[in-house]
Amino acid sequence: MPDQIALVRAAIARLLSEKTGAPVISMRESIAELPAISGAPLTTESLQDLLLEMAEVRGMMVALDV
Repeated sequence: MPDQIALVRAAIARLLSEKTGAPVISMRESIAELPAISGAPLTTESLQDLLLEMAEVRGMMVALDV
């Protein structure tokens, strides 16, 4: 499982870097993109938690539109 988490974290980092400068990103759109980017199967809740955590560190807001 730690390897999967590392893959997902890398995918989230890539996704967030692509959206740098956006005032708010969509939770729904981001969660839909992540499985294809990471290739790691995780629950939606796990993806949401990691996305929120990593976006907060980067000072980005996430619209909770799920």
